[in-house]
Amino acid sequence: MNLLHWFPFCGYFLIALVLTINAFSRYQQFSKRLTIFAFLCYFVIILRLCLTPVTFSFITANRNLRYFHGVPYNLLPFQQLDLEWFLNVIMTIPLGVLLYLVGRKSSFITVLALSFLFTFFIEGNQFVCDFLFHIGRVADIDDIITNTIGGVIGFYGIKLVDRGFIDKIIHPFFLS
Repeated sequence: MNLLHWFPFCGYFLIALVLTINAFSRYQQFSKRLTIFAFLCYFVIILRLCLTPVTFSFITANRNLRYFHGVPYNLLPFQQLDLEWFLNVIMTIPLGVLLYLVGRKSSFITVLALSFLFTFFIEGNQFVCDFLFHIGRVADIDDIITNTIGGVIGFYGIKLVDRGFIDKIIHPFFLS
């Protein structure tokens, strides 16, 4: 396997590590540092799932893919509703929970925009990194839709249970 394929993952990992260390300097409480560490872990997991080389693809032959200089992408939403669709929603529910810990009073538009931007970052990087480093990924409009939905579900799911004793448990982990 070509080590150049791992360049995007390693580069973003180093950036995330530096940002985490910087964020640690702003918060002295263990619980808040644990929230920041959870962000780092989640981001690294997402990087591993989305920006590392693969030799297989979950996308079946039923999708109508387009190609840009050999890089596959899909701009036609909802060609098929399969397990991958639901797994993409589940994958970003933790993002919504973490967004809630950062700003539990955020508006719906803010949560939607942040979930969308995070997802667009992932899919955009999959496209660019596959073009530059041949990591074998497909940028897919369905992923943008499902990941955004997952982030919103995570935010409002934790907001829904943030009442009574749950508030006392998660309150120390809020960064705001």
